[in-house]
Amino acid sequence: MILYSAKPWRMILSMMLVVMVVSLAMPFRVAHASDISSIKAEIKDLNDDVKTKRKELENLQKKEDRYRKLIAEKKAVSASLQDQIGLLENRVAKSQLDIAIAKQEVRALELEMGLIDGKIKNSEATISQERRLLGGLSRKLYRAEFRRSAFDVMFSHSSLSEYFDTLRAVTDLQTGVNRSLSKVKEAKDSLQAERNVREVKRLAVEEKKHGLEVARRELEDERSLKDSILLETKASELEYRYLLADLKREQDQADSEISYLEKSLREKISVADKLRGQDAVLSWPLVPARGLSTLFHDPEYPFRYVYEHPGVDIRAAQGTPVRAAAAGVVARAKNAGMGYSYIMLIHNNDVSTVYGHLSKITASEDSFVERGEIIGYSGGMPGTPGAGRMTTGPHLHFESRIRGIPADPLSYLVAY
Repeated sequence: MILYSAKPWRMILSMMLVVMVVSLAMPFRVAHASDISSIKAEIKDLNDDVKTKRKELENLQKKEDRYRKLIAEKKAVSASLQDQIGLLENRVAKSQLDIAIAKQEVRALELEMGLIDGKIKNSEATISQERRLLGGLSRKLYRAEFRRSAFDVMFSHSSLSEYFDTLRAVTDLQTGVNRSLSKVKEAKDSLQAERNVREVKRLAVEEKKHGLEVARRELEDERSLKDSILLETKASELEYRYLLADLKREQDQADSEISYLEKSLREKISVADKLRGQDAVLSWPLVPARGLSTLFHDPEYPFRYVYEHPGVDIRAAQGTPVRAAAAGVVARAKNAGMGYSYIMLIHNNDVSTVYGHLSKITASEDSFVERGEIIGYSGGMPGTPGAGRMTTGPHLHFESRIRGIPADPLSYLVAY
């Protein structure tokens, strides 16, 4: 029987394993590099699609803003017209009330003048009666005094004193009638004067009533005009609302497409990160050796009356290099001149970061950047490029967002 040694077989088996490992490792490295290159190309294509859709969405949002502004203007005009119509209705109601009061005043004055006319007629009747009485008395006296001789007058009475008593009575009667006649005349003149005053007042009230009627008709015409304008304004507002609704549907569609593209983009970025061995943990965009000047939702933020502080402010000298907190795509690189300049990166795991108050931007939109790659330089000094108006000193404003909602960056930054 032939016995074989185990050592040669072990050597042969070891050599076979080495050959297999080498043959498998070389294609893997080639595939790894080609996969990253392919993913970068796909990311670029997706970025181009996202950029196109965002442009469409920006145009739609501009149209929406214009329509909303027009609707707001129409609403303001409508509200103003409604207020004016309400005031006009109150003024019309007041005019109608004033007219009713004027009518009552005219009626009361006419009644008073009727009573005065009655009193005047009674006075005239009394005067006529007094005059008739005085005339009859005068005729009797004339006949008694001038048609009879003194002998007849004297012997017609039993005594001379009786004659003088009769004569005195007739004289007193005549004086009383004259006094009564004078009083009646004075009363009539007073009544006539009072009537004249009432007549003047009545004419004034009539004129006032006429003026109120004219004013009421003018107010009614103005209200009718404003009613028609209000109807036209509401019709225009409704038309713009229909346009806004159509625009909103179009915008929602564009937004949905962008969300889909961003989701695909994040998936590609996630694959690229995994191939690089990176995760969603954020690195500091610059060394925070000088500490933080403002925290997330800081209650002492000086511009809190405008909005809550959505990130952290890292103290840094003007012109300090700013690095990407993680690998991602430059979604926005806004150079606002003397305004607020910033960069927004989209990372995997629904994370995005924002770098604000940049004095210089070196990354371009839709480009892919690696973790730690310089994307710009810090600023924040008031009155310098990129600082904007809401800044009090040199620093980097850094935000982290989860699905677009600001979150505290300290929860995602690596310990330092």
